[in-house]
Amino acid sequence: MALADITADPRLIDTTNGPGDFVVLHTLTTYSGVSLNRDFANMPKTLQFGDAQRMRVSPQSVNRAVREFFRSYAGESAEQAERSRHLPQQTARRLAELGLPEEDCSIQAALIVAAAGMCVDDSDPARTRAIAYVPGNAPDRLAELAADVWDDTKDARHEMREKIDKAAARRAKPTGKSSQASLDDRENDGEDREAAGRGKAGKGDKEKGLSAPKSIPAQLARRAAAAFAPATALELAIFGRMLTEVPDGTLYSAAQVAHAFSVDPLATVTDDWTAKDDWQDLGVFGAAGKGTAFLASGTLYRYAALDRRALRTTLARGTSAPEAERLARLGEQLFLTALTYATPSSARSRTGSSALPTLTIAATTNHPLTAAVCFESAIEAPAAVAASERLAGYLRRTQRHTPLLGGICRWLPPAGQPCPQLPPTLTLEED
Repeated sequence: MALADITADPRLIDTTNGPGDFVVLHTLTTYSGVSLNRDFANMPKTLQFGDAQRMRVSPQSVNRAVREFFRSYAGESAEQAERSRHLPQQTARRLAELGLPEEDCSIQAALIVAAAGMCVDDSDPARTRAIAYVPGNAPDRLAELAADVWDDTKDARHEMREKIDKAAARRAKPTGKSSQASLDDRENDGEDREAAGRGKAGKGDKEKGLSAPKSIPAQLARRAAAAFAPATALELAIFGRMLTEVPDGTLYSAAQVAHAFSVDPLATVTDDWTAKDDWQDLGVFGAAGKGTAFLASGTLYRYAALDRRALRTTLARGTSAPEAERLARLGEQLFLTALTYATPSSARSRTGSSALPTLTIAATTNHPLTAAVCFESAIEAPAAVAASERLAGYLRRTQRHTPLLGGICRWLPPAGQPCPQLPPTLTLEED
């Protein structure tokens, strides 16, 4: 259940009253034996930086955790956003709920999604070729429009059905290629789908996708594309999206989220595990399954920044100025609080990976700059307190050139050590 007011959360970080065009966040959080972010080899992601190899957590992984936090706390006043390829499927479901003929709902849904500019997957018309990052009510908007023009799009719906049938017929034809060639095609198709999943058109997308019939009026296409407008979806306004197929569909991100990395050298451990079969017959010994997990430990430095002007510009496209200002302030609070406390969910159930940061600095400024350079020389573990002293000292030294104009510092040391000396513009919140 979403909170009606984020101020009810004791973790709230609020810098909205401070001056400056940007707000920046620096955190130091220690993790022990976790698998926060893995590569394709199932290994913890790493980064070679300075004099040591470090543990790394990618911005994509962090942003996913932040989006989940947003959904819990944004409340009903701000629209949710969804990232999916199943936009035609969801639109068809809404059409069926309106009582329209079910046998035509999927065709009409594919038609109206294609009319908006999205390319429909010819191998599965219930999905788009590229992943769509849209307001959560986009299927409702599209279904409402599709129902409104149902009778007027009878011929276009027939054309769309023919497109889908022809695509199915092409797939059913034997290609005559060698098994190795077919294997190469499957591998290439996997690359295309991976590219599509990033929201980018992969090689061959236009050939394999289904576009709208040419008989679709331009006015209808514009109305369909309006369903993708960001309106008051804070996720879209903050993180942006690349939706090049749709006119005015691309949104520039208001957020900068850097790769988090450990300030100490990478420390990994191999965790060999076995699983016992609860229904294994008596007298049969051995494990039903076994495997290996790779875990890492370290103190992660995380940096992020939010462009306040860009956020307000995007929100102003979909609502009034007073409402855009209210949502921008809410978005800033959510952004800072989520990035500080949200943890990527990889293997969370087996590692209990959530942790509180030792040091949190959230500050307003006109010059958003990372402090990564102060950790170029790795700190030997235990690193949390030493890293905090180094970070605070660096921010003091840069205050003359790129001042922090205001903000807060939260200090939660492992053994009650005093907080390092901070820039004088920051307010200390010590637990």
